[in-house]
Amino acid sequence: MADYYTKLLELRRAEGSAHGLSKIPVDFYPQTRAYLSELKSTFETELRENPSGRKGELARQTHQRAVQTARDVVEARMMKILTAALQASLGGSRDLPNALPEERVLHESLLGYLRQHRSEVAPYLEPTGPPPAAPKRTPSTASRNLPGEPAPPRAAAPASVGGAETQILRVLKDTPKVALGTETIELRQDDVVSLPADVARLLLENRIVEAVEVREKFSPA
Repeated sequence: MADYYTKLLELRRAEGSAHGLSKIPVDFYPQTRAYLSELKSTFETELRENPSGRKGELARQTHQRAVQTARDVVEARMMKILTAALQASLGGSRDLPNALPEERVLHESLLGYLRQHRSEVAPYLEPTGPPPAAPKRTPSTASRNLPGEPAPPRAAAPASVGGAETQILRVLKDTPKVALGTETIELRQDDVVSLPADVARLLLENRIVEAVEVREKFSPA
């Protein structure tokens, strides 16, 4: 797997230039985990056996760069999947070309949660009848989770009467355009936006935004 770092650089370049999901190897996730694990083991062994040696330090730096490159690929694909799920929840196509099996599970889960949220906070937007409920984690679906990967987020509970249905956020980095309802927004770094709770949670988990604390001011009695 000596040349896999070069492969990661190529995948990041392709992902950044593609509007939709780029075509990547079907074993991208397990292969990348194995490569990064091997790199980490190599530099830890070298530094332990020869702390002042140059080889161990070079291996450590390569591991750091490889981790960042892999993160760029994964986060870029997650943003595209999130955008596709939002558009599908509003009646767009559910087709997701070039998605890997793990990513299709994520897409379907997001789609279910977004439709459920839309039905709970704005039922007047739905034509007739409630939309499909968010997918439940069945044993067959759960078995497809790879070791070390987090389970998909749980559906948020309905907001209580008088409770907030949106969350104020500050954008940490630029993102592709995202369809929200009848509008399309493009998140820019340092923007302060108000987004639905489910969408806000997904962006927070991926460190794309940070929560902004809003303090209410009361006049003295």
